[in-house]
Amino acid sequence: MIVKRIAGATRVLGAPADWKDDGSCVGLPVRDVATPEGPFMVSAWEPTPEELAALARGETLKLWIRGTSHPVVAVSVGDIQE
Repeated sequence: MIVKRIAGATRVLGAPADWKDDGSCVGLPVRDVATPEGPFMVSAWEPTPEELAALARGETLKLWIRGTSHPVVAVSVGDIQE
C-alpha cells in the first residue's frame, strides 16, 4: 500500500519511540475526525497495481495492529462522512 496525504490532514504521525531502525516507518498524514462514537484518526492509502490485482482475484485486505489489545478501527472507501 502507498501512504497518501489525506485531504484536510491535521497532523503527521511519526514512528513510535521504540521503533527499531531495521524496519521502514514513514510519516503518516492523518485527519482528526470527531464522530458520535468519539475521535478517530483517518489516513488514506492507495493499493499498488499488484494489490489491486490480488483484490480483484478475491484476496482479502488485512488490517495489522501492533500490540496485544485491539483498538476500535474502521476500514472504508471514499469520502469521510462527518
